[in-house]
Amino acid sequence: MTCHSPIVVALTLAIAAGASSCISASDQSHMVVDPQQCDGPLGSPAQLQTPVGASEGPSIDAPAQCYESSSGMDRGAYIRIHGHGTRRLVMGSANRDRACVPPASASPDVCPEVLADAVGQMIFGMLQERGIQVNGIGAGVCAQREAMRSQDVNDWNFSVGIMNWKDADTAIAIVDEVLRNLGIGDSFGISVRGIDCNSVPL
Repeated sequence: MTCHSPIVVALTLAIAAGASSCISASDQSHMVVDPQQCDGPLGSPAQLQTPVGASEGPSIDAPAQCYESSSGMDRGAYIRIHGHGTRRLVMGSANRDRACVPPASASPDVCPEVLADAVGQMIFGMLQERGIQVNGIGAGVCAQREAMRSQDVNDWNFSVGIMNWKDADTAIAIVDEVLRNLGIGDSFGISVRGIDCNSVPL
């Protein structure tokens, strides 16, 4: 009998469901909206307490902040969290057939590629379980549209979106936990962002 950790089981279900990498306007319509979120996330970057470039615990880059877009969804900051394993995150469109889920305690050569959107769905769910308002999976804040033509998760600033700086440390810790448990060496991000107020009635 093969046993899987809760994270592996959750990831298996996410892949089987064909995880979506976007949040729809109808999903946003159910959000509790503060008009300030039209211009970006709530709170302040000063609320982030996770140290940049730490040798222990989550390893993150300094937040990259972008506020030039007219949409709150693209106004805020992207925080890159680095993995520590050998498995790669891959985009679904070109790799869905060969990407798989690593069984618990599998050697690094088993399932060397894992779908980024499936990992994102799992992180999304874990954040919601903690009562954190989540906003989107996929292309992150500061992603350049030209670069997004590639199938590289780093070019996409692939991330899960949150809407308040007060939740950033918890979100970073959850991403770090998932990357470590799955042995993923690529980075995954958190986008601290606002909302698209053209899609959400205020």
